[in-house]
Amino acid sequence: MIQKIWSTLLFTSFLCTQHISADQKNDIPFTFPTIPIKLDASDPIKIELPDFRKVGGDLGNGFGDFFAMAARSFANNVNSDEYGNDLSRGMSGLARNMGNAVGDFNKEAQANLFPEMETTFRGAVGSAINKRNALQFGGIIALSLAVIATGYYLTKFLWEVITHKVLNPAPVILLPGTKYGKWDRCKRWWKSYKTPAMIFDQSVKERLEEIEEKTKIVRAHNKNRKNRHKKISYDNLLLHGKPGTGKTLFTRILADRTNMDIAITTAASLLQSGTAGVKYFNDIMAMARRSSYGLILFIDEADALFVDRNTLNPDSDHYKILSHILAITGDGNSDFMLIAATNHAYVLDDAMGRRFQDRVLMPLPDEQTRAQLIDLYTEKFLFNTQTNSKNFIEQAKTLLNKETVATLVQKTENLSHADIKDMIEAMHKKAYASSSGMITATHITHAVDQAIEKHTVLEEDREKKQIRFKIA
Repeated sequence: MIQKIWSTLLFTSFLCTQHISADQKNDIPFTFPTIPIKLDASDPIKIELPDFRKVGGDLGNGFGDFFAMAARSFANNVNSDEYGNDLSRGMSGLARNMGNAVGDFNKEAQANLFPEMETTFRGAVGSAINKRNALQFGGIIALSLAVIATGYYLTKFLWEVITHKVLNPAPVILLPGTKYGKWDRCKRWWKSYKTPAMIFDQSVKERLEEIEEKTKIVRAHNKNRKNRHKKISYDNLLLHGKPGTGKTLFTRILADRTNMDIAITTAASLLQSGTAGVKYFNDIMAMARRSSYGLILFIDEADALFVDRNTLNPDSDHYKILSHILAITGDGNSDFMLIAATNHAYVLDDAMGRRFQDRVLMPLPDEQTRAQLIDLYTEKFLFNTQTNSKNFIEQAKTLLNKETVATLVQKTENLSHADIKDMIEAMHKKAYASSSGMITATHITHAVDQAIEKHTVLEEDREKKQIRFKIA
């Protein structure tokens, strides 16, 4: 609607400038330089014009939708149900009256104003735009079209920002890393965002590429307007494995490579008291329906939410939220792709488990992957020229030579992706906390030993929990 109003204002300004009298021109504080142009009125090119008759209807619908939405939103946030309902009915009545008023204007405009505008526009411009004039004055015409196109797409972009950020703000349970709409894409472009490096075992890389290609096909099919009545559902995905094996990273790379929006949340965020969890999930579903790119919904620690329903009280909020999600995801969905990450896939509810057409085991990194991870994080933390001095980098490269890295790869056999990242970052912190501010072999040795000790303790705790709670 906004784009059409913008086009109408531009055209109205053009008409107004054509009817300025000689006396009025004397009052204008500045004048544009005149360029003698002789137009050839022969062989006019047929041009397609916007349908001005729809502007009034769009205005009416816009006013009505805006006030109706405001009424619903205000009513939902007023503590008194009676007061909220009364105000809602009042605002809805105001919306209907405004819609009727604009509708009356639209009828009058359709009968008189818009036909006259269309006739005038075709008479003034249609005779001037033809093959000969297009060759002689192509630059002027191209500039005019560029200005109009810029106004159109800039207005469209700004309206999307207003819609997503003001009228339909993102749910508060979404975590950093969420990407939604053109505005977030512009911010990432401005910050020179790059897709994270895909450092996984070969089996995981192959599965990621397979799922990426399948998802791209579904997304391209659903974006085609010809297929709007026969859309295909996305295949949901379950990522399972030990903590820190790159499940969130897998999802972010998939979203970037398929150019889909991504909403990141946790199971704990959806497990709200009362119906808040259901409301938040419905808000995310509304985001998915509005998305122009398709949405990936990533739920981390999903085992806390998707537990076996036989262990839940049917009257509990947890049971109601899980049943609601099961109902929405029953037959798949063409608006969003659900990706769940869990460390305990065996505790999932059977019905929920069937919702995931794809499953990918995220293993601990093998030897080659560990070597790549160590190279990645030493470049990020220890060899970074923006955060470290030249002498620091030279000493770090001397200490972390090929032989040392090979030794680290062997020592970190049971560590996860996250463990290796934390280990290299710990080396950097230990060096900066020292009196010299320089990295030493002792810093490297202590960081490795502490990472291995931490992993050992966590594994012992996990085994104790399995025995205590009789987990297989």
